[in-house]
Amino acid sequence: MGVHNVIEPSQLNRVHMDRDSSIYEIYHNHLKHKSKHQAAESTMIYCLTHRSMIIEDQLASLEFLYMNDYFTELEQLLHTSHYSKEVLMMYRVLYNRKKTPLKEKDLKWLIPLKFNHPSLKCLHLFLIVYAYFDTKQYTGLDKYVDDIYSALVQINEPLFHYYMKLRFEELLFQHYWKTNNVLLAKKHAYRYINSGLTPRKLSRMYHNLALCDTFQDYDSAIYNAQSALGIAVNYNLDHSRTALTNHTIPFISAIHKKTKGILTPDPIETAHLAIANHKNKKAVDILSKVHNPTPFQETYLGAATEDPLKLNKAKNRFINDYGDLFFAQLPEHYLKELITIV
Repeated sequence: MGVHNVIEPSQLNRVHMDRDSSIYEIYHNHLKHKSKHQAAESTMIYCLTHRSMIIEDQLASLEFLYMNDYFTELEQLLHTSHYSKEVLMMYRVLYNRKKTPLKEKDLKWLIPLKFNHPSLKCLHLFLIVYAYFDTKQYTGLDKYVDDIYSALVQINEPLFHYYMKLRFEELLFQHYWKTNNVLLAKKHAYRYINSGLTPRKLSRMYHNLALCDTFQDYDSAIYNAQSALGIAVNYNLDHSRTALTNHTIPFISAIHKKTKGILTPDPIETAHLAIANHKNKKAVDILSKVHNPTPFQETYLGAATEDPLKLNKAKNRFINDYGDLFFAQLPEHYLKELITIV
């Protein structure tokens, strides 16, 4: 199957589509004759130089730039006067969210907004769920799943529909991961990975898959972490590389007590590695200096001091404050170790 086929809607979805944006037509044609990178570059230039008052074209342009990591170019279009105010408002929220996660006040502002255009209705639902996730309310997707399914069916343009489906796969992955339905989470992760992603998004999903396997399978977790790291190194993704080498790989290694040759400049994961190496005093010295510890840090301190009360408190914080059933397994892991020691 050619690369261009990936962005084509199914026959069922095509029934509801009454307009192909010029961006879809340009990108689809480029994918037939060029490499994916060349096709994306050519389409990006078209997005910047093409002026259209048609909302489907505007949405396809901004969504294409966003999903292909052309954020500098996206910012340019966010100052374009001929774009719909509603379209610009939604993408300013998305763009600003990259720098500053949405807060509770943003969620309260987003929920009552109303849109007539079916594509904007769909994007609006995603923004609401992103706000729930940013405020660590990981069960926030529950009440919007049916609405999103319905909204996806109503989208009338194929390129925007393709990217909204990708966004939904990512949301479903996050939802099932944080609610500790790992098998379902992985299903959506692999669909996302196989959908023609940018290197940054591909690295991030392999990174998340590594964390998914943390408590069950060391080899799989490290394999996915190394896959994510390889992409990050090859494409100079400094933030991803730092997160993997300084945090995630030491974290997985400490959980499985496979710490030989593992070092990190991060003091918290240094403490975690110390616990794995039975150097609890060193871990306590580091962690006791932390004010207002996160549930992760409280878990490490509970493990270092062999304090089941701290571990249970951390578990309750993961569950009650974050709705994060997956990482609630972390204090459980160390509680089980305490029982074994006793």
